[in-house]
Amino acid sequence: MPPTPEQVVIGIIAVLAGCLAVTTSAYAGRLTRNWLYYLCTAGSLAFVVGVVGQRVFPSPAAVARLGAVAASTSSPGPWDAGVSLPLIGIRVTPVAIVGLLVAAVGLSLVLLFERVPGTVRAVAPTRASRLEDDDSV
Repeated sequence: MPPTPEQVVIGIIAVLAGCLAVTTSAYAGRLTRNWLYYLCTAGSLAFVVGVVGQRVFPSPAAVARLGAVAASTSSPGPWDAGVSLPLIGIRVTPVAIVGLLVAAVGLSLVLLFERVPGTVRAVAPTRASRLEDDDSV
């Protein structure tokens, strides 16, 4: 069964969002030299590849080769749509879900460990030397 036009539009939007996440995290990783951004890049790239490489399960080739009953009872592969998202009503590949989870873990690590720019650390006051004590009367 081919995808509906709504599923195609959702897939296009998901790929565009994933590509934006890939380029943004790669640029931020290059700019800040923080390797955790590259974890977000790898996860976002896996999400994009999972959405683009998605196939229908069972595929028409498997139905023609094995028959409808045997193809429906066979186990799906990593590129076959297997995980259902309840709010959107679409099925996503395991590769895309793993990529989304890796990107989310990478983003949480970046937010947890990234230094906040513009903060100044308090410097402990230095003690006056003995000669300066004599001068401050």
